[in-house]
Amino acid sequence: MTKQGIRIRKALYIVLWLGTLFSLILCLGIAFGFFTKEKIVTKEVEKEVQVVPDNYLFLGDSLTDYFDLETYFPGQPVVNSGIAGNTTDQILTSMKTRVYDYNPSKIFLLIGTNDLRDGKSQEAVVQNIEEIIEEIQTNRKQAEIFVESLYPVNASVSSTVGVRSNATIQNINAQLEEYCKEKNLTYIDLYAKLQDEQGNLQIQYTADGLHLSDAGYQVVAEVLQEYLK
Repeated sequence: MTKQGIRIRKALYIVLWLGTLFSLILCLGIAFGFFTKEKIVTKEVEKEVQVVPDNYLFLGDSLTDYFDLETYFPGQPVVNSGIAGNTTDQILTSMKTRVYDYNPSKIFLLIGTNDLRDGKSQEAVVQNIEEIIEEIQTNRKQAEIFVESLYPVNASVSSTVGVRSNATIQNINAQLEEYCKEKNLTYIDLYAKLQDEQGNLQIQYTADGLHLSDAGYQVVAEVLQEYLK
């Protein structure tokens, strides 16, 4: 073999030896954690979700209007949209200012007793309440709706009760409860919490047989608090 051939062979040996040494160092480095493989995680595209800030709207008549929400629900984002004397018709004609402008996250609806005062039929009362609910669902899809039962009355206390009767109120409540079941809405039975053994509004919960006393509102607040969480 010529001298040039010997040099080439030595060079090849050196290259092979260095390659083997490098491979050995690399394997040892990975085994002992000197070298790490970087794992690239791709993030899925996030969907845009509309978030409605907490804003709890109480919608109704004098039973809501006289409900001192700030006292019974301190520090909570409550809005009182009750107007004394209101009927379902009046709410339906003022949905924008009474409901939509507040962009509520939760709505507590209590209405109908003044419709009975005015002689409106049970069917018409229920139909209007359903229409109120459906309009809210159309215009404020993110709002969660809670339907309160109409409260009992006690005609023995004063003449304020007028033509309202608990039999009629209970029939309306039964229809509202059934509607809520069909539409997957939350129905809150406050009638049962406020009635006495005869089905009338308990004396200690009212001053005039129709409107609630502080004790009556305390009962209502304790029930509703569970739905504000």
